[in-house]
Amino acid sequence: MKKGITIDDIAREAGVSRQTVSRAINNMNGISDLTRQRIMAIVDERGYRPNRLAQGMASKRSLTIGLIIADVTNPAHANVSRGIQDCAQTNNYNVFLRNTDSNKQNELEALQSFVSEGVDGIVLVGPRHTIEEIKSFADKTLPIVVVHRYIKAPYVASILADVVGATKKALEYLFGAGHQHIGLITRIGNLENSNHLKGYQQAFEARNLTYSPDWIVQSERTLSGGYKGTQRLLSLNPELTAVMTYNDLMAVGAMKACADMGRCVPESVSVMGFDDIALSSYVTPSLSTIRFNGYEVGRVAMERLLDMVARPDVIFSPTLLDIELVIRDSTKTIK
Repeated sequence: MKKGITIDDIAREAGVSRQTVSRAINNMNGISDLTRQRIMAIVDERGYRPNRLAQGMASKRSLTIGLIIADVTNPAHANVSRGIQDCAQTNNYNVFLRNTDSNKQNELEALQSFVSEGVDGIVLVGPRHTIEEIKSFADKTLPIVVVHRYIKAPYVASILADVVGATKKALEYLFGAGHQHIGLITRIGNLENSNHLKGYQQAFEARNLTYSPDWIVQSERTLSGGYKGTQRLLSLNPELTAVMTYNDLMAVGAMKACADMGRCVPESVSVMGFDDIALSSYVTPSLSTIRFNGYEVGRVAMERLLDMVARPDVIFSPTLLDIELVIRDSTKTIK
């Protein structure tokens, strides 16, 4: 059997120390570009692959992170996942993925599993647990980055978009377009924690306008959830001229429901989404929405987790990412 190529073999052939080879492979400082290129050419030619287990033992890390996502079929979450995985790969980390289907028990089992498996940290996207419950999983050896929830605690960092501000901005646009009867379809859960609802309420208050509690419907964060939620909303409140949804998938479902109910979009009902997934610009009519760069969110979340692993005693402030209102054909001005 052919013996595997080792780092010592590469060092011998390149005429350098094994530490220099390690610096080249891990893209570290301390060597010239010419030396790095010469070493990497030998690495490629000989087909050398670093022993990740040995690397982990040397650094006292597993070189793995756990990624927990509420719904991997949601394109917005898929974009976040891709950003995390690309950043992890660049930094020689493996990613273990668990999908929870937005189920709290599944999320708990995923957290427990990753803790027991000894990952270096966890990224939690769209959590269902309370702030206190998430805190209980974080300690000096297990940092957690939470996406879409603000949690103030040691060893927990938050990556957020200004959902409240974004929702207010979308409502301000609809108010300016003549709409005053605007419904909201948000996720199932505790409404006290809903930033979409907070933004919705603040937008009405800023205009000294009132809304009916019946204008707010909770539904699953899916195409069918948007469809069913819109059917309930418009059946109870036919006076509504605009609907804003928790995400773009729900908005696409909402447009289908409007069509099936004989309410043309945007002539009869304007529809506003949130995320700006690729599908949003391809549906007819194209969807007005809030642009939220999921890939960038994932990249930033992974970078923050790596910072937390490297500097466990540092408390990191929340990272607030930019949002942008994108107006397409699913909304219109009314008289």
